[in-house]
Amino acid sequence: LIFRNAYTERLIETLTSLSGFKNVAFTTSGTEACDAALEMNYGKPYVSFEGAYHGLDYITNLVSNGTGIDSRNKIIHLKYPKYGLSDESAIDYNEKMLRQASKEFKIEGSSVIAELIQSDGGINVMTEQFARALEENLRNYNMRLIVDEVYTALGRSGEMLLFKRYGFKPDYICLGKALGAGFPLGAVLYNGEYQLYKNNLVSMQAATMFTARVALKVLSKITEERIRYVKESSKEIMNALREVDSKRIREVRGMGFMIGVDLVDSKYALRVRNKIALKGVVCTLTGADNNVLKITPPVTTPRNVLRKGISIIIDELRKG
Repeated sequence: LIFRNAYTERLIETLTSLSGFKNVAFTTSGTEACDAALEMNYGKPYVSFEGAYHGLDYITNLVSNGTGIDSRNKIIHLKYPKYGLSDESAIDYNEKMLRQASKEFKIEGSSVIAELIQSDGGINVMTEQFARALEENLRNYNMRLIVDEVYTALGRSGEMLLFKRYGFKPDYICLGKALGAGFPLGAVLYNGEYQLYKNNLVSMQAATMFTARVALKVLSKITEERIRYVKESSKEIMNALREVDSKRIREVRGMGFMIGVDLVDSKYALRVRNKIALKGVVCTLTGADNNVLKITPPVTTPRNVLRKGISIIIDELRKG
């Protein structure tokens, strides 16, 4: 039921076909997937980004939400472009930070873990310019790349797997609970260079017959038509939000069904969130100051329900 069954085998075939990776190792969560990928380079430095979130166990917690150089644990937290921080400024800072870190410890061969759209950081979308600068750093320091797609994969970003849009060639891709529709399931996609685990399992209860069957059902729902719907709806939503005339909105940004409304302060953001919650729309607050209203509807949300929810948000934002 756990190690080998028809549903798990089909899930492996589906994931390798969709991703282009040769191998899959199953976990029970996105945290566990990120941890498993990071462990493959244990003992060497890690590079992460300010505002990142990769999980709550030991290693993933260390690389999340840090700043500067953590010399004790050999972790370098680089800047990620966001509201008020341009690509150029972030890239320049990061190059200086890497040079400084290289004077303290050997950073060649490090692992870089990155989200292509930061969630906890405030729905910060990686730009092409920043992506190319990251690739240059990977080459210069011979670093491995781990892409955390726990949030962005499976249609949420408007792509089945977002790394393909950027042209990255990661060493590992991490998937999380969306794969199992909330049931305990995650995965690490990788090629044969770095052997992970026997029987495709990181933990005993990962990808059982039941959760694998659920995942296959999930993947069957994320069709090209569904992804196209997410892309089209995303443009419609962001255009509508940007038309709201309010001095309390600093910026609307995002991709797919990962949309952030950057508001002037956390007090106002909390008020908006609570008001729309009373009308049946659930959003969370994110960003360093909890001032970004995070709009992340399920990719299967019907168009009429989606429009109704967005209209409730817009009506509240218009009140200022």
